[in-house]
Amino acid sequence: MSTVSEAIQDFEGATPRVIADLESLDFEIRYMRDDVEDLYTDVELDEAYKLLMGQLVGSDDFKSLIGEQECRLQTLFYENVVVFIFPSDRYEAVLATFDYDGDFPVNQLLQQVSEVTELK
Repeated sequence: MSTVSEAIQDFEGATPRVIADLESLDFEIRYMRDDVEDLYTDVELDEAYKLLMGQLVGSDDFKSLIGEQECRLQTLFYENVVVFIFPSDRYEAVLATFDYDGDFPVNQLLQQVSEVTELK
């Protein structure tokens, strides 16, 4: 398990829905909460992986457009779910999803991950 995945799984502020290591050609689910496991088929997980990888590739173009060198975190807020994408190497990242109700401790999660990576 990657260091970032471990830090997210050890986070005491909330229980993750899903943690996955995304690699350039495949992904590995590192953790999936029991009540979430039956919500997704393997086909849906594969499709989500492809969409996320497309987003990671597209973020390279966007960061160039705005004059940035490195994307450290992408966060997607939905009505009931918050998604964190922590890019590591080119086209590799850790994905973590959590239930979201507006009170999610975002800063505390970022602090925990920052303690084990070079995120600042």
